[in-house]
Amino acid sequence: MRTIFPVRRHARLHVLCLLVLSAALLFALADVPVLAEYLFARGITRFLSWLLAGVTGLLPLSLYEITALFLVAAAVLFVVGLLVLLHDRDFARVRRWLYRLAAAGLSVLIAFGVLYAPLYARLPAETALGLPSVTVTDELAYAAAEYYVEELNALSDRMERDADGNVVCPYTLGEIADRLNAAFAAQEGGYFSSYPVRPKSVALSDGMSALGITGIYFPFYAEANINRNIPSYERGVTVAHELAHAHGVSQEGEANVVAYVLCIRSQDDYLRYGGLMRAASSMLNSLGDEAYRELYARLRPAIVQEWRNASELYARYDGWLETLSAFFNDLFLKANGVPGGTRSYGSTAKSLVALYCQLTDA
Repeated sequence: MRTIFPVRRHARLHVLCLLVLSAALLFALADVPVLAEYLFARGITRFLSWLLAGVTGLLPLSLYEITALFLVAAAVLFVVGLLVLLHDRDFARVRRWLYRLAAAGLSVLIAFGVLYAPLYARLPAETALGLPSVTVTDELAYAAAEYYVEELNALSDRMERDADGNVVCPYTLGEIADRLNAAFAAQEGGYFSSYPVRPKSVALSDGMSALGITGIYFPFYAEANINRNIPSYERGVTVAHELAHAHGVSQEGEANVVAYVLCIRSQDDYLRYGGLMRAASSMLNSLGDEAYRELYARLRPAIVQEWRNASELYARYDGWLETLSAFFNDLFLKANGVPGGTRSYGSTAKSLVALYCQLTDA
């Protein structure tokens, strides 16, 4: 009996060491661009995500939110149980619990290293979209902002609105996904996966709103989840953003670019309107004060009202939870090789200028 427990302790240590080494090796390989692109993104990661999406897409419920609820409950029970064991001085069981927690955490890290982490070292998505390389000047940024404002104004006049002035979404979530999945499949070069992904509306969207989350891609299920509380005009471009993650884009700024480009290039007025709303806002915010005021004054009152409605909606959920969520999201992005953290979300202006040059032959 005296030899059993030391052997078990050594076995547990060996398992943890093996998991740590496996995770370290996996992340090292995933950080090599050529391996990230051709071994993982276009190979192992894509194949496994296709399998997962095929299975989880059959279920109407969001497995992400079910998992989130389970983890919250499990965390509470774990802490309570650990405190009870410590109170009873049952240190052997405490060690077993901590070992299982560490093993589970490392296993999840390895799964993340296969299903998503390699995508951070991929080739830029802008190249796959065929966007030209541009040097952004003040004049070119102004011209691009002016273009998006004028296109948005022209399209706004054709859109149906509700009594509050918000654009009416003419499609179900599935119909939006059908149009966007087709757009991804139509891209050449094999950069984006071509299999369809079915986004899911999250029942507990108030919780997502409190955390400042409009949508989230959960790679462990290859599942795109959409906050049902978001403004109508944002629904299409938010689905496009989450589908960009599902089709092989991990960088948040690049997922924004992909979403804007596919929506603005679309022949569908609703999708194009959402893309132009985001593009105009992004480009206006990149200008100096005088240029901003000049172009903002040209916007149709209906557009300004819709932005105001969106601001009021999001203001309802402002609080410490959103601040905390933004802090951890920033840490997560930096840990995965995004130097600017959440500030990388604003790096889309250059790509929008490139899209303007492409659309207008400027």
